[in-house]
Amino acid sequence: MSIEGYTIPAGTVAMIITYMLHRDPEVFPHPERFNPDHFLAENCRGRHPYAFIPFSAGPRNCVGQKFALLEEKAVISTFLRKYRIVSVDRREDLTLLGELILRPKNGLRVKIFPRNRSS
Repeated sequence: MSIEGYTIPAGTVAMIITYMLHRDPEVFPHPERFNPDHFLAENCRGRHPYAFIPFSAGPRNCVGQKFALLEEKAVISTFLRKYRIVSVDRREDLTLLGELILRPKNGLRVKIFPRNRSS
């Protein structure tokens, strides 16, 4: 097979390393900085559809992707309205494991504080 001038021999095993894919500075400026604006409609225009694949892609894409995203937003927004979360661990001190999902090897310790409610 030939892809953009590169020949891939038969029997080659290829992996997509999503950690690197999702941190491509040509697609996501300052990829290590949290910036939800990367996913605004105007910032997604022209971006390759497989530049960000949290639920896989193509014919084997997660069938529950849309439901999962809606459920995630509902749960997280409800929780964050009532609580403030602070990480105890620094990101630089975490060892990441790339298994089915990317996760910290020993979990992530957080502190949770109730938000002050004004009447």
